[in-house]
Amino acid sequence: MLVLYRVVFFSFILVISYGAFTPSEGSSSIPHLDKLLHLVAFLLLSFTLDLSSKRNFKSSPDLILVLVFYAGFIEVVQSFLSFRSAELLDFAFDLIGILVYVIFAPKIRRESKT
Repeated sequence: MLVLYRVVFFSFILVISYGAFTPSEGSSSIPHLDKLLHLVAFLLLSFTLDLSSKRNFKSSPDLILVLVFYAGFIEVVQSFLSFRSAELLDFAFDLIGILVYVIFAPKIRRESKT
């Protein structure tokens, strides 16, 4: 099962990278939808990285830092792309997605065991 979770994690990385580094197809009619997508993307990345590791995600700062650096990497690369723009708020919502997982994942796991 661990291998499957790792495949899913790296698939998410590829899909998110593709979306982040290709031209966007215009703005959404829903205000701030992109911020919600950033939060959900990094919530899912946190979840799949946690499942693909044998270690506890919350007590493994190196796993969390991998996602933080990836979020920063995306924004740095976007700052060099003429068809994209780097936004500090995007980075902040990436971090919020990670934080939401760190806060709520142990509670969800604890409830599912009872």
